[in-house]
Amino acid sequence: MEEYNRIIIPTDGSEENEKVVDEGLSLARMLGAKVKALFVIDTGSLSGLPPDDMITTLEGQIETKANEILDDIEERAENWGIDFERSMQKGAPSDIIVSAAKENDLIVMGHHKRSGLSRLITGSTAQKVIRKADCPVMIIRLEEDQS
Repeated sequence: MEEYNRIIIPTDGSEENEKVVDEGLSLARMLGAKVKALFVIDTGSLSGLPPDDMITTLEGQIETKANEILDDIEERAENWGIDFERSMQKGAPSDIIVSAAKENDLIVMGHHKRSGLSRLITGSTAQKVIRKADCPVMIIRLEEDQS
């Protein structure tokens, strides 16, 4: 069996993603592994908007919220005695996660089971990561999306 000494937990800060963070931290505690929590600011969702002060303000608000989310995870990790690292990056989430995975042993992330048009249009970050990552990926199933 492989050793998992470094676990990466990508998070979007959503309420349902708390389940992923809990599972990842629990696994890290059990294995004595270091955790890297990763928040990716999806710049692709802002790319169609004209650059102006409003975009800069929006990015600043997202960064502030991301830091609050990472602070919360860090506090939980420290309370459990888990060696912790945080990272906030901008770009395409699947590309950033796959790149970060090169220096880690396991990715623990959530996956929304989408159906219908939503699945065809958006694809899945989790599916892209599974296909491209050099390390194993543990998927935590989240609430089903009926869109």
